[in-house]
Amino acid sequence: MRGKLIEQDPHDEPASVLLEKIKVEKEQLIKEKKIKKSKPLPPITDKEKPFDIPDSWEWVRLGDIGEIFAGGDKPKNYSKHKNADNPFPIYSNGLKDKGLYGFTKTPRVKKDAITLSARGTVGHVEYRSIPFFPIIRLISFVPYNKEYLKCLFYFLQSEELIEKGDGYSIPQLTVPRLKPKVIPFPPLSEQQRITTKIINLFAFL
Repeated sequence: MRGKLIEQDPHDEPASVLLEKIKVEKEQLIKEKKIKKSKPLPPITDKEKPFDIPDSWEWVRLGDIGEIFAGGDKPKNYSKHKNADNPFPIYSNGLKDKGLYGFTKTPRVKKDAITLSARGTVGHVEYRSIPFFPIIRLISFVPYNKEYLKCLFYFLQSEELIEKGDGYSIPQLTVPRLKPKVIPFPPLSEQQRITTKIINLFAFL
């Protein structure tokens, strides 16, 4: 799908207002010590903007609208099968079973999130709506506010927005490359209309 999916509404609150709200939410999370304060990302230059966007949209860096981190080792006590002691999924990269590796009793991510495969199926994107534990070769994106996550999930599936990794022998996606990644960011109301339109189109496929 390419081009204009929906009509724009001049009454939509511009994306700049949403970004200010996200900034406030991020600062509050830092104040509550729920996340660590990170090094500021550089301003976006005109050369980094690959195409024109509507006036009500904004260009943003991924690292400014959510936490991005790589998965680590699998938990010491885990199960290959879901049970009462280990009810939460462990995910690695890969397409099979959406990357399901096993189950654990302690999830690392407790909010809705997006994961991206870092090696092998580089850039493969999954939407995670239940608590989970990411392990090696999987990168997680946890938004400061989940309202814009669904639209972002569809944006990140575009090959034009996520390159297929660096590396001479084995291409891979890395956190340092994703944090400064520039993406288009529509007003929240328009994001919701785009998401609804894409879901309806997928229903016909």
